[in-house]
Amino acid sequence: MIQVRFTEVTAELRSLWTGRAMKRIVRLAMLAVVAVAADVSADGLTTNDAVYSKEQAKIGEQLYKDNCLLCHDKKYFRPVFIAWEGKTLGTMYTVMNTSMPQTNPGVLPLKDYVDILAYMLSLNRYPAGGKPLSNDNNELDSITIAPH
Repeated sequence: MIQVRFTEVTAELRSLWTGRAMKRIVRLAMLAVVAVAADVSADGLTTNDAVYSKEQAKIGEQLYKDNCLLCHDKKYFRPVFIAWEGKTLGTMYTVMNTSMPQTNPGVLPLKDYVDILAYMLSLNRYPAGGKPLSNDNNELDSITIAPH
């Protein structure tokens, strides 16, 4: 009897995970299409132009530890930024706030996502400036991820 219940529970969990996983895969595939189609920013701002503040990155560091570290080690972000070169921060921000954390996508306030993004920029040694990065999609779409 216990073996039957365990098997039934396992099958149910497997089907729930598969359903959620498929929804995530579809969502990420759609976001990937958006990322590929994203234009380079018109006004020429790049991640090398000190587009976030040190204070913001510090706030983002704690948010990262609380919400991201479980799945994303600090070393994870360097190859991600290399792969995203030429795309906008707006596209990356949209992917983040619609698909992370994986256990409950979009649960954080939008400001938290942009603070985490500022921390990710600092991890990749992009220069900090005096003004925090905005969570306005239009402003973020005007900043291109650049090599440094």
